This record gives sequence, structure tokens and C-alpha cells, in this order.
Amino acid sequence: MRLFFIISFVCFIASFSKAENQADSTLLEADSLFNAKKFTESFKVYEHLLTTEKKASAAMLLKMAYIKEGLGDYSMALYYLNLYYLQTSDKKVLSKMEELADKKDLKGYNYADFEFFETVFFKYFNPIIYTLLAISILLFAIAIRYKKKSEYSPVIPVILNILVLALLFYTLNFGREYHKGIVVQSNTYLMEGPSAGAEVIAIIGKGHRLPVYKNHDVWTQTEWQGKKAFIKTNKIKKVNFM
Repeated sequence: MRLFFIISFVCFIASFSKAENQADSTLLEADSLFNAKKFTESFKVYEHLLTTEKKASAAMLLKMAYIKEGLGDYSMALYYLNLYYLQTSDKKVLSKMEELADKKDLKGYNYADFEFFETVFFKYFNPIIYTLLAISILLFAIAIRYKKKSEYSPVIPVILNILVLALLFYTLNFGREYHKGIVVQSNTYLMEGPSAGAEVIAIIGKGHRLPVYKNHDVWTQTEWQGKKAFIKTNKIKKVNFM
């Protein structure tokens, strides 16, 4: 039985490594196309890596933004720059985003300190998760040791472990939420309620970055100039932390 688990584990690691190698070779292929100035072909490969393989390097996201800006698709250029910012918390890219937004008179690209700290958290998300997991394991071991020796009560480490596990659960399930989206279609209607019959608040162009709240059927709750508004979900692309 033990041998079976060892073999299964080795096979899992091997398949994972194979998938990683395939993604790396695909990225090299896309980079070669990009360097040869075959931008349309390279973008298709990059997009496959991002949407299907869920793989994206910082350099790859910058190249995708460069391609989209060159094609005049500034809303998607801003989208990929925003993804890059989430991955790197590089403040220099904010200047580029603000420059693009100013050219097109787009709203939603003013950054507060909270957003910077939020992106730093995203950048170190995995180390934070591993640290919480290590603390939980340590507290569990301490509780077991206390119980065996009967010298100390295991209550305190158990309570602390419950708190750490609750924090770990919350971080894993909600810690990646960014709550921002970029409008990707022109002449997009912002409605007062989640209905086609609701009053129109504004008609906006693509490229604006809006806060994203909960969904209501085919509508997404957002905000426009300090007012609650609703936008068709397919007209806004949510910026998700990778």
C-alpha cells in the first residue's frame, strides 16, 4: 500500500513537471514570434497561456499590453498593464496607465496608498499562505505535545490554531479579490437598477475602470461618480489576481 502511494506521488510530480515544461516551451515559442514582430501570432499564444494554462509572467503581460496598445485597443492594454501591476506592485507602470487613461479621458485610474498595499499583499500571497500553514502545523504539534505531557493545557494553542486556520480559510477564499473591472465595449449603459427597464445613469465608452461588486443575474453592481450603478456583466472585464 505504501509503495502504491509513493508511485502515485511520483507520477503526480512527474505529470506536474511535464505540464510546467510544456508551458515553458510554449512561452518560448510565443517570445520567438514576438521578437520576429509577428505580434498577432504571438498574442494568440500568450492569450492561450493566460486564459487556458493560467500562466503569466510579468514580461509576458507587458508584451500583451504593448501589442494591444499598438493595435489601438487601449482598454485591453490597460487590462494587461493592471494585471502586471497586480503581479509586481511596480509603481512605474502606474504612470503608463495614467498616461493612457489621460489620453482617452478615462476615469478610475487614481491610485490610493491602500491599493499599493493591496498589490504588495497579492505579490507575496503564496509566502503568506505557506507561513500561515507552517504556523498552524506548529501550533498543532505544540497542542499534541502539551496533551501528551499533561504539563500544560493544550487549550491556548488549539484556540490560536483555530484563529490561524480561520484566517487561512478567509485568505484562500477571499484574499485574491481585487474588485476592479475595465469596460471593454463602447456605448455601455450604466443603469440605476439591474434591469433593462431601469433609468439610464450614463452612457460611457470603453476603457473606464470601475469598482466591481456583486452580480445580479446578467448585471454587475458598480459605481459611477459616487452613485450605485449596474452594468451588463459581459461589458466589463474583471481584473483578477493570477
